[in-house]
Amino acid sequence: MNLITEPITVVLIALYRYQNFPIRIMHSLLEKSEGIEPHTIFFQNFYTNALKYPTAREEELFKKKIIELNPRIVGLSVYSPFVPIAKRLTKIIKNYSSALVMWGGIHPTLSPESCIKETDVICLGEGEGALTDFVSAVRDGTEYQHIDNLWINNNGHIIKNPMRPLIQDLDTIPFPAYGREPFSFIGSNELTGEDPTLLDPNLQVLPARGCPFNCSYCVNSLLRPMYKNLGRYIRRRSAVNVIDEIRQILQIPGNRKEIVEFQDENFGTDFAWLDEFESLYPKEIGLPFKVQYNPKLVKADAISRLVQIGLHRVKFGIETGTDHIRNHIFNRPGKNNEIINLAKELSDCKVKFRYDLIMDNPYDTEESLKDTIDLLLQLPKPLRFNFYSLQYFPNYPLTRKALADGHINEEEASVDSLEKRMARNWAFVPKLIPSTKKQMLQNIIWLYVYGHVKDDIVKHAVFKDSLGAKLLFLCLNITAVFLGKILRSKKLIER
Repeated sequence: MNLITEPITVVLIALYRYQNFPIRIMHSLLEKSEGIEPHTIFFQNFYTNALKYPTAREEELFKKKIIELNPRIVGLSVYSPFVPIAKRLTKIIKNYSSALVMWGGIHPTLSPESCIKETDVICLGEGEGALTDFVSAVRDGTEYQHIDNLWINNNGHIIKNPMRPLIQDLDTIPFPAYGREPFSFIGSNELTGEDPTLLDPNLQVLPARGCPFNCSYCVNSLLRPMYKNLGRYIRRRSAVNVIDEIRQILQIPGNRKEIVEFQDENFGTDFAWLDEFESLYPKEIGLPFKVQYNPKLVKADAISRLVQIGLHRVKFGIETGTDHIRNHIFNRPGKNNEIINLAKELSDCKVKFRYDLIMDNPYDTEESLKDTIDLLLQLPKPLRFNFYSLQYFPNYPLTRKALADGHINEEEASVDSLEKRMARNWAFVPKLIPSTKKQMLQNIIWLYVYGHVKDDIVKHAVFKDSLGAKLLFLCLNITAVFLGKILRSKKLIER
């Protein structure tokens, strides 16, 4: 064993996501590790349909920071669309330091065979235990080849270690770090130490891990089988722990938090947990808050209780206006009549709500898009939407099905293609030259959900067969194209 006289430097890198929960948690974790000096670089932030590729200046700033810190270990959190950028930064790290480079996050977890060729180590699944064991071994000069959750690239010989059990007690995990001195943010050709997430009025919190559903376009459909026999997949932090995190963030000087956003599709569905949360949140925090649900999980009695303690908005995914596509293509439970009834119940509770909707779906037809319009016309107003284009993430069930059914090819299912689509077509925007009636219907849906056309006009244009209706249909498409082009040029199409 080597005697370490000085702390070793570990650099964590968050790619295109300033609000990166795993990296911020790992930074807190390393702060508690003796003999470890953690630094975190947040490299760029992602804005919907406005992905900016690294400039030469930004890569130079990154290179200088790596040279300055001279890390022993560098860990990158890698999301599928940013694999090409992760490769570029890894090359810089290798060229200008002697660091061991670890990739972790969703993409290495799901595509380890390709990722291990690009780096020294990859971490599959939850990284808290694996990272702690790895940096401790490197610090102490001991062997790290057989740490669970890690694959090791030993000069081309790949060591594949098994997965460790899921963390069952989430209260043992440190809170995400904010506003730390060893934070660096690179973007807009500048490097700064100011944490921009503190200026965001939204305070985002993860109260739980895991999801009860297996939607075919979602990562949970792949993670759940990976963790079979490795502990409960759905786990929840205690209400006290969640509130302690919020309180700690609110105490940071300079924060501008106005509303709390709980990112958890099961929020408040456990009534014993809700009892505790209900007794603490109003007096300890008191800020309005937002939640998100699958419509199948929303209960009116839970919503009415949450309203009393500050619920401001509910977000849930309807994704499509046809039960068949939702249930059998997206593998997502829920029916249109349930969504309509739920929306009316929420409206009666004076709760604002926001929906997710997916376009550019090859399984949509003219009739299914008309069904979507019919559903939207029945929802309480005003309508608020996150309006997405369908994305094909590598190896996801929906991607495999689209490949098998001939809707996409292997190139369209690749990470390179995903990166390009994310740069310009993450949020749906009207097709500039719609060549089919299906594309025109999507344009009209966009026009409608963003409040640019009234119900009776849409009904007449879509569901009538007169000459006047056909002309109105064309007119609405021209309007959608014109407005879409203006809003996109002004960067107003944001999530």
